[in-house]
Amino acid sequence: MMSSRKVNERQARDVTLAAAVRDLAQMPATNPIIESCDQDHEDNRIIRDELGAGAPSRYSHDRPGNPLLRLPDVHAWAWGRGGSMGAKIAHRITSCGCRNTRTPLEE
Repeated sequence: MMSSRKVNERQARDVTLAAAVRDLAQMPATNPIIESCDQDHEDNRIIRDELGAGAPSRYSHDRPGNPLLRLPDVHAWAWGRGGSMGAKIAHRITSCGCRNTRTPLEE
């Protein structure tokens, strides 16, 4: 998650997507699905910049109506909420490049 008065939403998405692509390239992910926000062309550019044009990774865009795309939002909400909600999903959080490294029970 990124918040800044100097960075617009597209810039924040680019930075976040680039970091996610780098992380996913190190994992056995076979077909990551990215939520489409009518900016798929820009997303594709970021992915190509990170992986290179001939990268073997597959990925696809899908509309927000795909229920599987809600899972990251639920986890992010619970982790950000902290307390008992964060504790319920803590076993699913294995890596976080965030500056805020608090555990979900710390408030």
